[in-house]
Amino acid sequence: MSVDRLIAAYVSDLVLAAEPLPEERRTDLMVDVTAHIAEARAAGATSEDDVRRMLKQLGEPRDIVAAASDGLVLVEPQPAAPPQPRFRGREIAVFFLLPFGVYIFLVGWFAGLYLLWTSDRWTDREKWLATFITPFGYASVQAFATVDLGYTLPGYLGVPAAVALLAAPVVMVVVLARNGRPGRSA
Repeated sequence: MSVDRLIAAYVSDLVLAAEPLPEERRTDLMVDVTAHIAEARAAGATSEDDVRRMLKQLGEPRDIVAAASDGLVLVEPQPAAPPQPRFRGREIAVFFLLPFGVYIFLVGWFAGLYLLWTSDRWTDREKWLATFITPFGYASVQAFATVDLGYTLPGYLGVPAAVALLAAPVVMVVVLARNGRPGRSA
């Protein structure tokens, strides 16, 4: 291994070990150690064996960081939380056009379907569910209530059917909002 690679590996290990330190202390530590290495090289530590001895005298990076912490409680960095879905205007329009778009000359519902299917936010399964669960949105509830078929459903069938027709678009919008993953462009 070359002298430069030995030093680079040592400094890299030191950078990783010093990550929990406050930024100012971490910078001071790196400046001190690299200055010490530069002085040793200038004083004649040019062979691989000389550099190995010099790095061994410096000590293990973990030990150097422990000495530099001076009793600080070091906190390991936490992984970043996954990004929360950020809905664009077109996805928000889907939430309104699917259940209520039929009232905009029926074109609104089809526009909602178009926006749903052209979005990269949802899976194909979610798109199919939204297409079939919210057909014509709340207009289907209105049609169900006003159609005279010559008979009425008994209460034990009619009430659950009406509740299902009312709840289906709301449930589908909630499912789309919860399952939406971040889109490719924000």
